[in-house]
Amino acid sequence: MSTQRAPQYRRRLGLVAVAAAAAVTLTACGGSDDSDRGKGGKSGARASEAPKDLKVGQAGPAQEITRYDKTGKFSITPTKVTVGKPADLKELDDEKKYKGKKVAWIYVKAKLVGGSPVKQPMVMGNVNAETSDGSPATRFILIGALSSQPADCVGNDGKRELGREDIWKKGEERTVCEPYLIPADATVKSVTYSQGFYKEPLKWALR
Repeated sequence: MSTQRAPQYRRRLGLVAVAAAAAVTLTACGGSDDSDRGKGGKSGARASEAPKDLKVGQAGPAQEITRYDKTGKFSITPTKVTVGKPADLKELDDEKKYKGKKVAWIYVKAKLVGGSPVKQPMVMGNVNAETSDGSPATRFILIGALSSQPADCVGNDGKRELGREDIWKKGEERTVCEPYLIPADATVKSVTYSQGFYKEPLKWALR
């Protein structure tokens, strides 16, 4: 390699390293796979200006959610939060892992208001919550269900009929509920919906 070309080569390597580092950072910050991305590689929930002073029970601006190359526009409305007790987690037989935690069940009403019918849209994919101590809630991935799960808490595929594909059609509305972990001595202050890396999340204050 000539002396003249060496600086150019090192500069190209530097740009590749920066791009790779940026990709790792985006993945660590919660990037999703391509099945949940919109056109042009953008997040499935399209960014929009975040309205202020939303309350739980009020619909936010419609969000685009993409799954299996189909994009639908969904009205998103958090409806309530049911908070459990720290003792509810004892049945998981991992007291050390869940010490100082409890479950918050977050309910969101979603309606397909435009775009294409979508198969198994990840309605809760961008939903989270802020707690009274300032920390975010943590998505709680459960295999099976806790005995303390509310009877009306239905997951994303809860309406699916046996043997039929779960496809949301225009005008279809469902209430979806998922569990989140919060500190045992905290409450949920607001429900949030992420609008990507460059816009504020939507935020609904609990009444």
